[in-house]
Amino acid sequence: MGYLRCCLLLLPLLLLSAAPPKVPKLKPTRHIRIHVPEPSDICRNPLNNNFFVVSDDGILFEVDIDGIPVREAAFRGFDFEAVYADESHVYLVEEYTRKIRVFDQATLTLQRTVHLPYGGGRNKSYEAFTFNPVTGRYILLTEKDPIYLFELDTALNVVNEWDMNHLAADISAATFYNGHLWLLSDEDMHVIRLDPVTREETGRWYVPIINPEGMVFTDEGKLIVLSDDMERMYFFEISEM
Repeated sequence: MGYLRCCLLLLPLLLLSAAPPKVPKLKPTRHIRIHVPEPSDICRNPLNNNFFVVSDDGILFEVDIDGIPVREAAFRGFDFEAVYADESHVYLVEEYTRKIRVFDQATLTLQRTVHLPYGGGRNKSYEAFTFNPVTGRYILLTEKDPIYLFELDTALNVVNEWDMNHLAADISAATFYNGHLWLLSDEDMHVIRLDPVTREETGRWYVPIINPEGMVFTDEGKLIVLSDDMERMYFFEISEM
C-alpha cells in the first residue's frame, strides 16, 4: 500500500518532466493591410526593399513595405502557393497543377515552366519553396498527408526527398534566414527553425495569427507572417535562443 501511494504521488512529477517544452508565443508588434487578394506567400526582392507576393487567384505582385503593389505580372496562373526570388528570376509554385513557373525578375514575364508530378491530394500538394544556399539546392515541400521535403538541383530536378510528417500538422511556407531553414505551419500556427543540412529542428515559436500562409524576414531581422484570410502582414521580433 505504501509503495502504491508513493507511485501515485510521483506520477504527476513524472508526467510533468516528460511533457514537451512549452512553445514560446510571439506577439505582433504591428500589422498592416496588404493590398493583394488572398495572399498565399511572400519573399524578399533581393534587388530592393520590396517583396514578391503571390495570390490564390494566380497573380504575382511586387509590393512595398506598406503592402502596396508597385508591379503586377500580366500572366495569370492557377492557385499560386509559394514564391522565391533571386537576382534574376522569380519562382512560383502552383499546387493544383504541380508546376513551378519561372519569371524574369526585370519584366515579370514567364520564362519557363517545370512540371513535377505528385500523386497526393489536389489541395495537399506543393505548398512551400525556397533556396538553401548552404547546400546549393532548392527546397520544395508538400502541404500535408504526408509532408515531404524535396531537394531540387539548379535545373529544378528532384534529387532527394525526406518524410517530414513528424514536424507539424501541415506546412504552408518556407524561407532561409541567418543560416537556417525556416518553415511555417498554418494549422499549428508555428514557426519552425531547422538545421539547413541535417533538417533537425532547432527552434519553434507560436504565432497567434489566423491562417498564416507566408513568411519572410526583413534585413533588420524582423519576421513578417502573412495572413491569407485577413489579408494582413504581421510584424514580429523574434529571439533566436
